[in-house]
Amino acid sequence: MEESIKLVIWDLDETFWKGTLSEEDVSSIPENINLVRWLTDRGIMNSIVSKNNFAEAKLKLQEIGIWDYFVFPVIAWEAKGKLVQRVIEKCQLRSVNVLFLDDNHMNLEEAKFYNKGICAKLPSFICEIKNHPAFTGKDDSSHSRLKHYKILECKDVDKIEINSNEEFLKASGIRIQYIDDLTDHTERLFEILNRTNQLNYTKKRLDRKEVKSLIENHKLEKKLIKVIDKYGDYGFVGFYAVDQLKNALEHFVFSCRIINLGIEQFVYSSLNFPKINIVPDVAIPLNLSKPDWVSVIDKARVSTHLFESKNDISKCKILFKGECDLFQMLFYLQDYDCNVIRESNYTGKNNFIINKEHTQMLIDSREMSKEQVNYLVKKLLFIDCKSYRSSVFTDTYNVFVYSLIMDFTQEMYEHKKMDLKIPFGGNNINITNQNNWAKFIKNCRERNHIGISKEFLQFFSENFEHRGKISINDFRRNLSSIRAGIPLHIPIIFMNGSEVEFSAEWESYDIERSRIMNLALDQFIEQTPNCYLLDIRKFVYSPDHVTYGMNRYKRRCYKEIANDLIGILQRFDTIQITKKWITLTPAIDLVKPLYRWIRRRFLRLKRFLKFK
Repeated sequence: MEESIKLVIWDLDETFWKGTLSEEDVSSIPENINLVRWLTDRGIMNSIVSKNNFAEAKLKLQEIGIWDYFVFPVIAWEAKGKLVQRVIEKCQLRSVNVLFLDDNHMNLEEAKFYNKGICAKLPSFICEIKNHPAFTGKDDSSHSRLKHYKILECKDVDKIEINSNEEFLKASGIRIQYIDDLTDHTERLFEILNRTNQLNYTKKRLDRKEVKSLIENHKLEKKLIKVIDKYGDYGFVGFYAVDQLKNALEHFVFSCRIINLGIEQFVYSSLNFPKINIVPDVAIPLNLSKPDWVSVIDKARVSTHLFESKNDISKCKILFKGECDLFQMLFYLQDYDCNVIRESNYTGKNNFIINKEHTQMLIDSREMSKEQVNYLVKKLLFIDCKSYRSSVFTDTYNVFVYSLIMDFTQEMYEHKKMDLKIPFGGNNINITNQNNWAKFIKNCRERNHIGISKEFLQFFSENFEHRGKISINDFRRNLSSIRAGIPLHIPIIFMNGSEVEFSAEWESYDIERSRIMNLALDQFIEQTPNCYLLDIRKFVYSPDHVTYGMNRYKRRCYKEIANDLIGILQRFDTIQITKKWITLTPAIDLVKPLYRWIRRRFLRLKRFLKFK
């Protein structure tokens, strides 16, 4: 095994787990589950080729919490050689970079016949993987490579529904961005030049010192290339360096993740077909055509060029998703000419306050089946028919403002058999723990929540498992899924949480949790196009700024947050937000303190007269 492994394809029966699913109950192998996660953390992908019933196998993998780690799984009663070939093609890899694991030697030989150079091994090889040099990979604890392949999966589904490949590419909204300043991208440039093979046309490998010299060479025109489409952001995936005097390319290299998008041909034609000494082999040959489905983003930020013209300015239509307390911030937007659609918590069935702002709830509003929603509505007292309704994945707005505070605070529960994740409650209370039942039932009765009893909590604990608050990796994954599900020309303005110390009898609060979540959000926004931060930390940084809860602020804080939001909105070239001629909030801000003072005096007088 000389080549590095980028994909492991697993058989299931007697390989990934013990037993045969179609004949008997199977038992999971914890070491294999941990290995799949370890490989993913190293940027090495996992897939499945198994002779089984797809629905049954998927359900079993969901039960053990590993289904989402597999890309392009093929589970069907078909010969495995061509199925393995299909997976490799969809992953846009070479056979020599793939390991196939199967307990049947005939399946291994068949895979070798159809996939020249593939490494095919019996399950006994699994124990060698972690220490084998072919599986070194590189740190990818953020699972960026897995996210990329999940984007490819979405594209693969859409591609099936479109008649021709060119039609699909035109519908994908492919755009590239040229990066001139390479000083902050030395490491990525080093990786592209040395790790890329299939679309590395010049194959000139450089060490880090040589990469720095290349960046400083002013005789060459050099550009790093970033690619986005409606499915997501592919990151920095290409580089060229051209000697304009000789009209010759010194470097011309692209990551395999954008193979078949036509990026390399578009860039080559945009340079007016310069001379190039192509070193074989390359996956896609160059020619004299120019793809018409690729366009260029000219500026450093994506947000202001995704419309055809700067003159294409729309009136500001905001979709706001967050807790109702933040409506005090929206109050100040009434002085501006804009429309605001609100999605927030509400009082639902059984008198429960239903918070539908969690990222998991939002993603499930699009991905959860009708049958799954009906099951939750029927079985759970704190879910109703409106819980999974959202306007986020529509085109009814042109700015999305999203407070993520529910991800900071709510507890997560997962169904033990079905692929269902439910955020509920807070204050670090686990309602599957019997020690918390008496307190929880008492709190529910005080709030007039109907139906909460030991019988219901017993049912809930038998069917759902407490997972704690959403993990950082799941949080990042959800953010990526949301960004990919919203057209890229629509800006997303995320609101984070404060990091102020707060404690009260009714609310426990881990400030370190906020810091970790805020850091993850900061990193996501930095790496993701057309995403912005409305930073609560700038305005809420003292206990004096909060009132009766960690996420309830003084009125002047809401005013300052609103002003910052307006400042962000005014930076968008494609959205118009202007102040009205007549503004009411300054007058209201002056009158309200007087109104409160009179009201307090009146209530005191009323109490005095009552007891006199």
